[in-house]
Amino acid sequence: MAEGSEAEPASRRERVAWCLFDFANSAFPTIALTAFGGMYFVGVLVGERGVDIAGMHLGPSAAWGIALSLSMALVTLTSPIMGAIADRSGRKRLLMGVYVAICVAATAGLGVLPPGSGVAAFVLYVVANFAFEGAYVFYNAFLPELTTPDRIGRLSGQGWALGYVGGLLALIVCLPLTPADYAPEHAGAASAIYFVVAGWYLVFSVPSLLWLRDRARPGRPEGGYVRSAFSELAQTLRNARAYRPILVFLAAYFLYNDGITTVIEFVSVFTGEVLAFTPGDNVLLFLVLNVIAAPAALFFGHVLDRVGGRRTIRVTLVLWMAVVAGAALVTTKAPFWGVAVVAAIVIGATQSSSRALMARLAPRHRVGEFMGLLALSGKASAVFGPALYGAVAESAEVPGSPGSGHRIAILVIGSFFLVAFLIMGRVDEAGAVRRAREEEAEA
Repeated sequence: MAEGSEAEPASRRERVAWCLFDFANSAFPTIALTAFGGMYFVGVLVGERGVDIAGMHLGPSAAWGIALSLSMALVTLTSPIMGAIADRSGRKRLLMGVYVAICVAATAGLGVLPPGSGVAAFVLYVVANFAFEGAYVFYNAFLPELTTPDRIGRLSGQGWALGYVGGLLALIVCLPLTPADYAPEHAGAASAIYFVVAGWYLVFSVPSLLWLRDRARPGRPEGGYVRSAFSELAQTLRNARAYRPILVFLAAYFLYNDGITTVIEFVSVFTGEVLAFTPGDNVLLFLVLNVIAAPAALFFGHVLDRVGGRRTIRVTLVLWMAVVAGAALVTTKAPFWGVAVVAAIVIGATQSSSRALMARLAPRHRVGEFMGLLALSGKASAVFGPALYGAVAESAEVPGSPGSGHRIAILVIGSFFLVAFLIMGRVDEAGAVRRAREEEAEA
């Protein structure tokens, strides 16, 4: 536990403020990445001409995948160190605020780009998604300071649930701005949606940035924060055998988070190009999904506290396999809605349970570092998934069979859930929790 956290217990206001951050930031993935942003990038900002990046010509789907993969690569390289720096400096809140500001600025920048911007849109999406994902390193590190170990799953689920409410309300606000289609001549005015997303994130993150408290006592280590962070990260890796259950969990998380991230980021592209969803259809889809996902995240938070993180996550992975198989097989809009409902039930449940499980497994005085490793595993995996999906979707397309490449791509990504399910069966959750508590007592 961070020094001083026991003497200064968290208030109800802090817990509410922590949950409100999920409410604030959910507008970005819900709208700027999925319900609107994916197809707007593919159809308007890049278009059929594609884009030339670093000497490579990329089609629109491949460019979308590479932009997201590159942003995840940046998070992968920085998150463990930033998490460790947050632990030592006692400035998690400040660092989280810096990342929020970068994401807000880049998202607003997307709103001023005209159709066919290509490279500029690519770069701004890389920056915006990097900052959005990077802020989670500090946000997640607050979790174990705000409640007791037996209620971590509940609070994590409440955060995810409120996040889905935020995404739902932001979608309703954006509904009048949604274009009839993604033809550049019709959709350009819809760029105002990016300003709504940026403003939503900025305004509703203020309570978190004002009310959350850094409990660690700041102190500059010998050699500076960065050097100290690298030293401790190296020590963590050298002592990997002592944290074997965490490492096994991270290996599973690497795979299933890759699958989830890729499915989320390509869903609007999939529905648009395979099932002929209109922009309005996609907005309605995500309105329905958020209504279902919020109570599901709450429910699985209670399940985790009762039966443990390993069992909870394995149940959700079985459901994810069913989602992927169903999406690959459906040929019309109507049955896809049933698949989407199952996905809505498990999407927040899986991610919330993952965050809560790591908070239970990690010694509390090193939770920022281990949350950094969680981000390292998840974001490193997300370097590959979107790029792989985009490449398969374009290269495996069968002439005369529209959408066939996307069906093959989603099955390839779906195989990650099966392997992750098998790996999760080897996580010794009870043993890891005992060791974490023992290490906290010694510290």
